[in-house]
Amino acid sequence: MDTMTGQGLRRARKFLHKTQHELAEALELHKNTVARAERDEIPILKTTELAVRYLRLMESKKRRVKK
Repeated sequence: MDTMTGQGLRRARKFLHKTQHELAEALELHKNTVARAERDEIPILKTTELAVRYLRLMESKKRRVKK
Protein backbone atom coordinates (compact mmCIF):
# COMPACT_ATOMS: atom_id res chain seq x y z
CA MET A 1 0.00 0.00 0.00
CA ASP A 2 1.53 3.29 -1.12
CA THR A 3 1.54 6.31 1.16
CA MET A 4 -1.35 8.66 0.42
CA THR A 5 -0.45 11.92 -1.31
CA GLY A 6 -2.33 15.19 -1.24
CA GLN A 7 -3.78 14.38 -4.64
CA GLY A 8 -4.93 10.98 -3.35
CA LEU A 9 -6.57 12.61 -0.36
CA ARG A 10 -8.41 15.04 -2.67
CA ARG A 11 -9.62 12.17 -4.89
CA ALA A 12 -10.84 10.25 -1.85
CA ARG A 13 -12.64 13.31 -0.49
CA LYS A 14 -14.39 13.92 -3.81
CA PHE A 15 -15.34 10.22 -4.02
CA LEU A 16 -16.96 10.65 -0.60
CA HIS A 17 -18.81 13.78 -1.81
CA LYS A 18 -17.45 15.79 1.12
CA THR A 19 -16.06 19.29 1.39
CA GLN A 20 -12.70 19.79 3.05
CA HIS A 21 -14.52 21.02 6.13
CA GLU A 22 -16.87 18.00 6.21
CA LEU A 23 -13.97 15.55 5.88
CA ALA A 24 -12.05 17.37 8.60
CA GLU A 25 -15.05 17.08 10.92
CA ALA A 26 -15.47 13.37 10.12
CA LEU A 27 -11.79 12.79 10.96
CA GLU A 28 -11.83 15.16 13.95
CA LEU A 29 -9.16 17.36 12.41
CA HIS A 30 -8.86 21.15 12.23
CA LYS A 31 -10.67 22.48 9.17
CA ASN A 32 -7.43 23.72 7.56
CA THR A 33 -5.60 20.43 8.01
CA VAL A 34 -7.30 18.73 5.06
CA ALA A 35 -6.64 21.71 2.78
CA ARG A 36 -2.96 21.86 3.77
CA ALA A 37 -2.57 18.09 3.39
CA GLU A 38 -4.15 18.19 -0.08
CA ARG A 39 -1.58 20.82 -1.08
CA ASP A 40 1.20 18.61 0.34
CA GLU A 41 2.12 21.35 2.82
CA ILE A 42 1.91 18.88 5.70
CA PRO A 43 2.29 15.10 5.74
CA ILE A 44 -0.76 12.88 5.93
CA LEU A 45 -0.52 10.88 9.13
CA LYS A 46 -0.88 7.12 8.79
CA THR A 47 -3.90 7.15 11.10
CA THR A 48 -5.58 9.76 8.87
CA GLU A 49 -4.75 7.78 5.75
CA LEU A 50 -6.21 4.60 7.23
CA ALA A 51 -9.36 6.41 8.35
CA VAL A 52 -9.87 7.88 4.85
CA ARG A 53 -9.32 4.48 3.25
CA TYR A 54 -11.88 2.99 5.64
CA LEU A 55 -14.43 5.70 4.79
CA ARG A 56 -13.88 5.02 1.07
CA LEU A 57 -14.36 1.29 1.58
CA MET A 58 -17.61 1.80 3.50
CA GLU A 59 -18.90 4.22 0.85
CA SER A 60 -18.04 1.72 -1.91
CA LYS A 61 -19.96 -1.01 -0.12
CA LYS A 62 -22.91 1.29 0.45
CA ARG A 63 -23.03 2.21 -3.25
CA ARG A 64 -22.90 -1.46 -4.30
CA VAL A 65 -25.85 -2.31 -2.05
CA LYS A 66 -27.96 0.51 -3.55
CA LYS A 67 -27.62 -0.89 -7.11
